[in-house]
Amino acid sequence: MDHARLLPMLEIMRYAQGASRVDVELDGYLNYHFVTASVEASDAPRLMLEAGINATAMVDTPDGRRRPVISLRSSPWKAGHVTNPWHDEFDLDHGYVRYYGDHKPTKTGLPGVTAGNRALLDAWALHAASDPSARLQAPPLLIYRSVTVSRGGRNLVKGHVEFCGAAIIERLEHVVQRDPETGRSFPNLVLDVAVVDLADTGDALDMRWIDDRRNVKLDAERAARHAPMSWRRWIREGRAAIPRSRRRVTSSRVRSAEDQRPTPGSAEAALLQRLGLLHR
Repeated sequence: MDHARLLPMLEIMRYAQGASRVDVELDGYLNYHFVTASVEASDAPRLMLEAGINATAMVDTPDGRRRPVISLRSSPWKAGHVTNPWHDEFDLDHGYVRYYGDHKPTKTGLPGVTAGNRALLDAWALHAASDPSARLQAPPLLIYRSVTVSRGGRNLVKGHVEFCGAAIIERLEHVVQRDPETGRSFPNLVLDVAVVDLADTGDALDMRWIDDRRNVKLDAERAARHAPMSWRRWIREGRAAIPRSRRRVTSSRVRSAEDQRPTPGSAEAALLQRLGLLHR
């Protein structure tokens, strides 16, 4: 593929389970299945968002088995219900998401018994690794949240998702939660993730990166050729690079002291001089 296939941050997409993978738009929104379809392998399985934690199957590559990607879906409209008694937290301007695992109040055993939590535990071992070669294998987390849209005079809570970025697992903890319906306590996982900066591609994710990670012919290093610069910095430097790799929208709005000074000779400059707040 010669050109980037970009998925912009905060893009709202139409997510329909059996939608075409060749139609760019669906019901006036970007078609999720178009933008996430592998160009290199048209027969590759779809990247589904049917569960909260959606881990692709492992693939065999020249340098070993790897999981291409894990897609996380948060459904705010379910928060506080018996099926989802926890509340995920989003602060995308500062590149932070707190996401709870998929252990339910009715599930027995430790948090790793569910498929989603097991995939997150496996990913954490690579995200927390001190060896760059291990981090190179780490599956990126692609984060989405369900959004309510108005169409045809109706508010639709299902069928649309907002892209919230690609992320590194910064911390993973075991927690005890309480089911608000029954009062029962149950164990779960909670992740603090760093949403990475996508400034080098205009605050959008180059989906060729995900295509490459799914390509069984590519080793991990070649599969990272279209990864964001912030992700590649983290691969090289590890945890110490996270503060510089994190998405920070507000930083671009902060002006230096010099930039905030009024134009010399202006009325604003004269006023500040009279107040003794501007050095001559």
